[in-house]
This record gives sequence, C-alpha cells and structure tokens, in this order.
Amino acid sequence: MELGAGDLTAFEGRARQINYAAVPQLHFLGDYRRDLPVSLTRMMENAYDWEHLPFVHPSSFADIALVEQGAWGWRCMAALPGGGGEQAVELLVDKQKHYWATTVVRGFGEGVQIHTQAAANRGRAGIAIEVRFYLPHPPESEQQGLMILAALRMQYAKLYDEDEALMTARQNALDMHRGKTTSLLEHGRDLGLAITMDREAPNLVKSENGDVVVRWHGGGWIAHQAKCPHMLGPLNNVEVEGGSLVCPWHGYRFSLSDGREAEARCPSLKLARLAQDDDGRLLVTSPG
Repeated sequence: MELGAGDLTAFEGRARQINYAAVPQLHFLGDYRRDLPVSLTRMMENAYDWEHLPFVHPSSFADIALVEQGAWGWRCMAALPGGGGEQAVELLVDKQKHYWATTVVRGFGEGVQIHTQAAANRGRAGIAIEVRFYLPHPPESEQQGLMILAALRMQYAKLYDEDEALMTARQNALDMHRGKTTSLLEHGRDLGLAITMDREAPNLVKSENGDVVVRWHGGGWIAHQAKCPHMLGPLNNVEVEGGSLVCPWHGYRFSLSDGREAEARCPSLKLARLAQDDDGRLLVTSPG
C-alpha cells in the first residue's frame, strides 16, 4: 500500500496523548469484555503491532501503511477488504494504565473511537480486557445503535480470537527459545533420514535445541529456522512463493537462497544446505 500526499497530512494537528476529558462528549454505544490467557506484556506488544493487522486479521484489513509511530502509539492508512475504501487510523497508548484508544480519523466509520482497558486477572492467570465503543454522535434510532453494536462485538470477538492465537503462539515460542545456546543448523548436524522426508512439503524436525524445517528446494535439501527471526512467527507450514517464505504474522519475506528479508526489516533467516551421507542421513554441510 503506497502513501499519498493527502495520507501524510491526515493526522496533522492531532495530539499524541489520549484526551480522556473529551470521552464524555462521545456517545457510548456498548462494550465487549473477555478474558485472555496471555500476559499484559504480550497484550501491550500486540497493541503496538500495527504490522500484523492485514495478515492476522484479513477479514478486517486488506492492507496497511505506516504514517508514524512511537512510544505514544501509531498512525496508519488502512485499506478495507472487498474494495471498501481506506481509513486513516490512529492508536494512542497510555502504557502505565495498560490502556489504548483507537480512532478512525478519516474514511468509513469516521469519528468512531474504541477504547480498551487491559488488566491482570485477580487470583488467576491471564488478563481481562474491556473494549468500549464510542460514536461521535448518537445513532439515528435505538435499532440502528443495536445493529452497530452487534456488528462491532462480532468483529472484536473475531479479532481477539485471532490475536489470542498469535499472542499464545508467541509466548510459547519465547518460552521454548529461552536459554537455547546451540543450533540444529551447525555444521555436521544430523537432521534425519532422507527417505523419511517429503519432497513436496515442509518437514518439521523437532529438538530440545530448537526446531528446524527441512525442504527439497532448488534441486537439493535445505533447512531453515522454524520460527521467523522477526517475532518468532511460525514458518513450519509456510509454502514457498517465488523462492521465498512469507511469515503469516507480518508478511516478512525471506529468500531461500541467502535468508535475507526482502526489505531488510529484521535479521536474516538462518538456513543451511544439506548433503546425504552413505547411510542416507541428511547432514548440515553449509550453515547459512
């Protein structure tokens, strides 16, 4: 998604702090509440993560482009699915309160604000979230208000289903990654019998030292990290596209020739060439 001159000025003059005093002037439509089996750290990380939106939430976002970001939050232009146009979207964060406010600054739903409070669950694991929906003006009728609220609740239930899966998988990946000092991609590593590998699909090789994926690519066997080097997204079931792997969480694209990310947005994907020994076992011969 390319930014135009008008997109760059969509947020001019807007403050970078949540204006709590202005909230009572909005029309409160209703809320959505949910418990999530994740930490506040993962939740706040997710709030700041604008890049994942079109990849993890394709039914809500078709594309996105960053205008600006910082500790205060982010501002983006987002394309809606099905040719639904574009929105200028702003998310402001109050880190100390674990609170953030999302505003549609321009486009479909202009003026809508969605305020989210996250808090640790008392006496049990995980967190509780409260999402409050505000309109700039009251709806034309009670029935219209109920329809809008039902649509928003349905959308946010789906968004948090998808985010819960991402946050849980990321925490699991971090837990597994913690303390690892060796790699299955070191020279001489034995990754198993070639005869047990499927040439038409990725083969996951699990180990206490970290998982890798073995593939038949370019006329030979290669292996690469099973987790994206950006934020540990899953690469074990990703199909090859034009000689590259695309992370399902953020769309980062890694070349299988050298492991580099197409736009150099993160470290390269670790990969290695493999050779078959006399016993038919696949050994790492040239670590990437």
